[in-house]
Amino acid sequence: MEFEFKKLKQQKKPLHVANQLVSAIKAGNYEVGDKLPTEEELSERTGVSRASVREALAALRLGGIVETKVGKGTYVRQVPEEDTVRDKIINILIDHPKPLELQEARAAFEVGMVEIAARKFNEEDEQQLETTLDEMHDAARSDNYQEFLDLHKRFHLQVAEATKNDVVEDTLKNLQGIMNDLMWRKLEELHYLPDKREYLMESLGIHRKIFVALKKNDAILAGKRIKSHFERYS
Repeated sequence: MEFEFKKLKQQKKPLHVANQLVSAIKAGNYEVGDKLPTEEELSERTGVSRASVREALAALRLGGIVETKVGKGTYVRQVPEEDTVRDKIINILIDHPKPLELQEARAAFEVGMVEIAARKFNEEDEQQLETTLDEMHDAARSDNYQEFLDLHKRFHLQVAEATKNDVVEDTLKNLQGIMNDLMWRKLEELHYLPDKREYLMESLGIHRKIFVALKKNDAILAGKRIKSHFERYS
């Protein structure tokens, strides 16, 4: 029987959607691998805006419950167990939206950043990023989660440096400073640690693709690849 979504009454809008999606997944209406309704459909069926639906889906992605496949839709990644931190994080995330806002800001900013970097990318930039990617590979293979995250941030900062634009570089440093917030670190751990090697190797592959586009000085391709990165993991 099809899950009956309820219209919004008193709850905060993204939380309203997130809780119903979790309930539908737990009830078996959507199993692992199943595709969820589109943002437009969820907006219609829950009585909230598509923006609120996007926030709810972003919360579930950060909780590791769903995953988005670019151009295909959002799918159930795992069924959350009762009374786990994964359930609680949804409520925390919706009540404290800074991590969601940060991801939105990073996505908007870094697409433009990588396009500028691609046009100015030189051999020195290539050597620096290649060294970082090699170290990311070693960290992923050895399950060194914290080192990988530090190197990941270094990769993005090196892309900012490749723009040869101090304002761009300083702006990214400010965004990365927010990522040191305790709540953000907890979200990262919840999202990545359960299957960290699989995730880290997949993330490494995506960053290598961004690197290849930069080496080709292909601004359009680099922008598309980093946009896909944020759509997949934000």
